[in-house]
Formats: sequence, C-alpha cells, structure tokens
Amino acid sequence: RSVPACEAQPPQHMDAAGPLSCKVTTRMRIASVTDTHLEYRANSDIFIKMVREIGARGADGVLVVGDVSHIDELIALSIRLLAREADCVAYVPGTHDVWVDRPGEDLRDDPGFNTWTRHDEHLKAMVEAEGGHYLPAAPLRLGGVAIAGSCGWYDHSFLLPEIRGQISENNLAEQSIEGMQWGDRTRTAFRDIDGRLMTNPEVARRMEDRLDAQLESLEGDPAVDRVVCATHHLQYERAVRRSGTLPWELFNAFMGSARMGEMIDKYAKVGHVIYGHTHTAGDFRVGPRRVFGTPLGYPRERKGVSDEEALRTRIGWIEL
Repeated sequence: RSVPACEAQPPQHMDAAGPLSCKVTTRMRIASVTDTHLEYRANSDIFIKMVREIGARGADGVLVVGDVSHIDELIALSIRLLAREADCVAYVPGTHDVWVDRPGEDLRDDPGFNTWTRHDEHLKAMVEAEGGHYLPAAPLRLGGVAIAGSCGWYDHSFLLPEIRGQISENNLAEQSIEGMQWGDRTRTAFRDIDGRLMTNPEVARRMEDRLDAQLESLEGDPAVDRVVCATHHLQYERAVRRSGTLPWELFNAFMGSARMGEMIDKYAKVGHVIYGHTHTAGDFRVGPRRVFGTPLGYPRERKGVSDEEALRTRIGWIEL
C-alpha cells in the first residue's frame, strides 16, 4: 500500500472522556479495531459509529491493533472513546503510531533520537493516562483469558525470492523504488543501547523476543486457559496481499515476519491471533488458531463500501 503524506489536525468533532475499569465475566466478548487512521475526517466519522456499535453489542473489552494515527491527540482520544463503551481497552501501536514526523528531515540523522523511547515510554504513558492497557509492556489477564500483544516489525521474510533478484540492496535499505518510499524510513530510528542504528530485522527480533516472553509466561500460568495474541505486523504469509510485481512486492518486505508466526505457533493456549498493517481484511485458520484482521484503512480504499458494511466487516469479534 502507498503511504500518504502526514496531514490534518485532530478533528474537533471527536470528543469524549471517561474512566476505564476492567471486570471479569464468565463469558467474554472482545471487539478489535485496526488501521483506523483517524486523521482522515471520513474515518473519524465512521469510527464514532464503530464505537457506538461496539457499545451496543456489549463488548467486554476492545483491542486496538495499531495505526490509529501519527497524531498523539487522536491516539489518546480513541482510547477515551472506547473506554466509555467497554470495561477494558488494550492497545498495541502500529507503524504510524510510532512515527515522529519532521518534514524534510530524516530521523536517522539525529543521533539523539530513538524510536524505542517513543515506543516503550511515551506511548505507554499516554495510553495508561487514558485508562488503557499498553500490551507491549505486559499481557492483560482477565480471569482465565489473557491478551498478549506487540507492534511487531518486519524482517523482509515476506519478500518473494524472485522479486529479491529484481531489486538492489539500496532499494531494500532505503525502502524505496520508482520514486516511492515507505514512510517508516524517515520517520523512525530505532537505536540499540550504544546508540547504533538497528536494522529492521534486528528491530523485529527484539519485538518478537518480548512477545515470546509474554506468551511463555502465559503458557506456564495455570490460571490462564486461553490466550489472544494481537500484533500490528503480519505473522503469516497467508495474510500478505500479493501482486507478484514491483513496486508492490518490494513493500511486502515491510509487512511483517514469518518468524513471529512460527513463534506464536509454539504456544497451545493461543486460540486467536489478530493482525493489522495490511489494509486487506482476512479471516482464516492456521492449525487450531483463528487468524484475522479487520482494517478500516484509507477512505480511498473503501469506495463503494457503505457505513453499514464497514460496521459489519471492519470490527473484529471474539466470543469466549
């Protein structure tokens, strides 16, 4: 998918407030939303309706699976809106959420900037201030059900071998081809403890190792019967939308990590896996697990889709 230029300010018509308190019920209904991109007025209008639908259907909890916006106020506002309608709101960031946009600048040229600070500290504090649960920091336990989550990242494992031979190392490193550049390239800069820029596969490994530790702890917890795992980036090849041609297939290198799916598959308690990032909805099974994504995506991608259809198809539901 192409990456739009950052635009807009927080829509003034979106406003809400309310505390969040989690409760445990015998039966549980969990809703999920992803890739809402609320900087678009058309999306924020539909999102208000999605929030109401989630409340009307009696969701006990909501998972926000990334790419709310590059605008902090909209991330915070989305948590507040959902917290009015459900007892628990849990969140994992997406790529747009970790972006810092400095027009005309490349964050990698600033040795003092580290995206891990935004990911580990700033977003966590913002979500928790609105009463949400920040899943990358810790899983959420709701009685016998637990929710684990991560932004995830990409390691180029979804790049087709035949396409790899058609692109240069520079295409992959600069995340660009034919005048198009993936937005993460200039809006993120992950650094290790020594300040060295990390490669995208290295970022993916760190994200996966943290999620692995969560899932391992839940698998060994006798109080947890079932686990829901939510990651913004794709875990399985089947979720990747293929064209077989450039430039599309270069950008599929930045969609996720096959290793993440292999890691999730180690854990028998994981029964549901949710993904975002791709703007193509899907619902399929990998072994005993249900895997699905229900992205709202960009307005231009929903031409001909009514609000009623969006409410039916762009909210995910898990009944436990």
